[in-house]
Amino acid sequence: MHITHWVPTSDRLPSWPVIDSWRNTDWPGEVTAVRSIPGDVKVIWNDVVRDFLNTDSDYLWSTHEDIQYLPGTLKRLLSWDKTLVSALVFMRHSPVIPHVWSQYEGQGEYYAYRIKDTREWFYKHQTYITFGPYVMEEAPDDSLVQVNFTSTACTLMHRSVLEDMVEFIGEDWFLLDHEVRGGGEDRRFHEIAKAAGHPGYVDRSVGAGHMIGDIATGSADFIAWDSVSTWADTGEPHSQSLEAARAGGGL
Repeated sequence: MHITHWVPTSDRLPSWPVIDSWRNTDWPGEVTAVRSIPGDVKVIWNDVVRDFLNTDSDYLWSTHEDIQYLPGTLKRLLSWDKTLVSALVFMRHSPVIPHVWSQYEGQGEYYAYRIKDTREWFYKHQTYITFGPYVMEEAPDDSLVQVNFTSTACTLMHRSVLEDMVEFIGEDWFLLDHEVRGGGEDRRFHEIAKAAGHPGYVDRSVGAGHMIGDIATGSADFIAWDSVSTWADTGEPHSQSLEAARAGGGL
């Protein structure tokens, strides 16, 4: 099995913990590293995908330059045998919410974080409330959850996902769609992938964090945020998302 490890980058240099993540992948198979240069996301990122599909590589593994993950992450994501699966990525800024999005029934274009059910999941598995990234030794049965979209900051995608998406969007796999409210290119990517028969999944037994200086965010930062009990955004049908609340003047 051949995996292409892709790191979209900007002008800033990644921190050493991030570089260590790249060095300590802990995957015995063949991995090719590709670092895309700064530029227009709809041009540079799509060029990378196009080049990838011209190889015989089986998977494209996207990890961003400001994301730290632990050895074993790639093995765990592969173990689910899904065509599109991501680690649970925690945001950089407070509130440190994980990127787990689900669509509201009856809310049209609005999406919501799955905050409360993810928080309850961590209370159920308290051993894994930790600062920074983590990989559980054995994934609990309920650790994998299907999502409408998530960040592609630590995402494993089989080449069939990218091949099948061409029927819907041509070779514009990543495009910052300003008409999409919330989520940008990540939301659009997952929506088209799902339409092409490849729904996205998040493995909550694997956490990856955005860097704040030399420290990565993690589940402990998320749990420590106590205002979740008063936030209307629960991830359940018919509840109201933060975005919807702001649009309606509720926040």
